[in-house]
Amino acid sequence: MSQRIFAFFALFSLACASAGAVAFNDVLPGARAMGMGHAFGALADDAFGMWYNPAGSANTPFVQGAGALGRLQSPTGTLTDVAGAYLRPYDPINTATIGSSYHLERHQNSGDMDTLLFNYAQEIKLPDVPLSKPLKVGGNFKFVNVDRGRSGGGGFGMGFDVGAIARTDMGLSAAAALTDLTSNIGVPRGAILLAAAYSWRKRVLLAGDFRVKGGLAEFFPGVEANFLQGLLKVRAGKGLSLDGVGTVAFGVGVNFSPVVLDVAMSLPASGINRPGGGYQASLHYRFGAPSFAGSFVGSAAAEAERLNREIDRLEDKRKTLDQEAQSAESSRAAATAQLRVLEKRAREAQDDYRALLKKNEELDYRAADKAAGLRPGPKPVASVPRPRAPAWPKSHRVADGDTLRSIAGVYYGDPNLWEKIYDANPDKVDRGLPLEGATLVIPPPKP
Repeated sequence: MSQRIFAFFALFSLACASAGAVAFNDVLPGARAMGMGHAFGALADDAFGMWYNPAGSANTPFVQGAGALGRLQSPTGTLTDVAGAYLRPYDPINTATIGSSYHLERHQNSGDMDTLLFNYAQEIKLPDVPLSKPLKVGGNFKFVNVDRGRSGGGGFGMGFDVGAIARTDMGLSAAAALTDLTSNIGVPRGAILLAAAYSWRKRVLLAGDFRVKGGLAEFFPGVEANFLQGLLKVRAGKGLSLDGVGTVAFGVGVNFSPVVLDVAMSLPASGINRPGGGYQASLHYRFGAPSFAGSFVGSAAAEAERLNREIDRLEDKRKTLDQEAQSAESSRAAATAQLRVLEKRAREAQDDYRALLKKNEELDYRAADKAAGLRPGPKPVASVPRPRAPAWPKSHRVADGDTLRSIAGVYYGDPNLWEKIYDANPDKVDRGLPLEGATLVIPPPKP
């Protein structure tokens, strides 16, 4: 985002070529604004901000008093300006501020100018506008007196300024204002201001003002960087092209709250030997504002408190994770126990299955014996002496159709002794039947 804002400001500055050069009546007070190259329209948040955008002073939290003194050089002579300002919250309206300021300018050859203005600004919420922060609006009513000196002319007049500033939570601000709308006082009147600013992590502030007045269009870019938690601020920007001499501005601000000191200077961009540039210093005092030391300690304490809360949050999270781990371990133990129960049940079911197979074989054998008793038996034949049985144990190769009962009937003469063959060959029996082709060990019929 900051790169886009910077690119926008750069393109704007190239597109908006100057149609002339500002004169003494275009000089505005405030060393902070001068240090930022007068790119102050989208901020305008100090006592002299009312000169750049009358909306900037809205919702000021403290009563403020300020003074400024500066000198500028140009090919036509030296300009001295002095200013004072006063702001205070307007109690009847919670977000309103009222203030006044006086600006005196004395130019060696071009003339003098005195301006007294009264400011009113307020924050308002617009229900139909999707802004994350209230809109700042404000206006100035002013009296202006111009004396053109040797060239003659000038006059006394009255006028007003109006402006608005829209802000977002992302640090982006945009502003618009109409200024110097006065009666005829012998100098160019009426100005249009369009401004934008972007704050990056509250450390770097990029700003830009586009002003059109009296046929002159100029773009003023500026930057401000914060150090040491706002104790020190460093600024730079494009300075005023006073009487045709372009300048580059620099500034420094020191926050010794409730006192804030700002100094700024500008140098001719084409060489320091040219008659141009100048300096300005301003001093602000904020009544009732906390001291910087107190704010610093308070910020450190707040940060420590935040870290303690974060530590407590992480500790709670650790305890929660430990409880979840214990619960998961209990669930795993329960699942293991349940698995063991299921395995035991599976073994019992297998044993029951084998018992059923055994019973089924017994039933089949009895049915076969019964059927054989009903059939006429073979004719008796002369007894033939049997060969002497080999010594036990014997072996038997399983053929197709063999069962444990049939094998027991062959070797023992009693099918009910099939369990002896099973106990001697458990690894060669599957589901109660001997494996075809396996060689079984036939133990002796009696132990």
